[in-house]
Amino acid sequence: MARLDQVRQRIELTDDELETIRLLHNGEPVNAATLEVLRAAGVVDDDGTIDALLLDLVQTVSDPMIECAIETAGPQGPAHALLAVREETVWYTDPWPQEGPGDPVAYHRDELPQLLWILARLVGLRRHDVPRAARPFTVPLSAIDAVVQTMGLTDDSWEPAKVVATTQIASLFSTVPEPDRVMLMATLSHLVATTRVTLVWGPDVTTDARALALWNCGDGGYWVRTAPPEPLRGEDITPDATATFRPVSAGQVWRELADLLPSSAELTALVERVAAHP
Repeated sequence: MARLDQVRQRIELTDDELETIRLLHNGEPVNAATLEVLRAAGVVDDDGTIDALLLDLVQTVSDPMIECAIETAGPQGPAHALLAVREETVWYTDPWPQEGPGDPVAYHRDELPQLLWILARLVGLRRHDVPRAARPFTVPLSAIDAVVQTMGLTDDSWEPAKVVATTQIASLFSTVPEPDRVMLMATLSHLVATTRVTLVWGPDVTTDARALALWNCGDGGYWVRTAPPEPLRGEDITPDATATFRPVSAGQVWRELADLLPSSAELTALVERVAAHP
């Protein structure tokens, strides 16, 4: 059943309940059983009036100025957090890795000045310096993606896949120069999580979106994939494509997250494009 916390400004809903609220707000037909559950939870009045906090959530996720997806994978499985910004309001989810389709989703409300802090928490940012021995390295994109995707398939495949990858790194990456193989083995052996942050503020992914691909290697520091650049496009994934990873400090990760945000000029340009082509 839906739950609402006015003090901390958070709401827990299933996807069906959120969709029912959206339809109700738009004056469209709704599922009677789900509506009755929402009434029993006290978030919708008998006359159909939606609680103000819940209405703010629906308006924000239905018509956001900025949207962001934070995809992480680690030893406990994958998690996919979502964030939406409308005017000065931020709504975001902070899911557990084990949560799946159909589970209730907790939505948290915050304010725009907290946006970077929220992103930093959702990617699990902690203070780490660049290890002294860390150097950029380049590996085949398809091979490294296959290894990382295998590691993140389920909540019990991370460590076994990591052991296989590190013990067989010479054969799996035989074409990679030795210095790059050494750095790859060091990062994989310390890999705590992979993260992709994709931020969108308009319909054109070439001009209205930016993204960051990040490895959290714990004591091995943070590594940003600098090539191919994010957002990754279909044409970037070719048999000959290579991926380059660069070691960065936690402070540099913070700046990378800040650089994802659109400037006022970019937002103005979007408004002008939309006005010119309604």
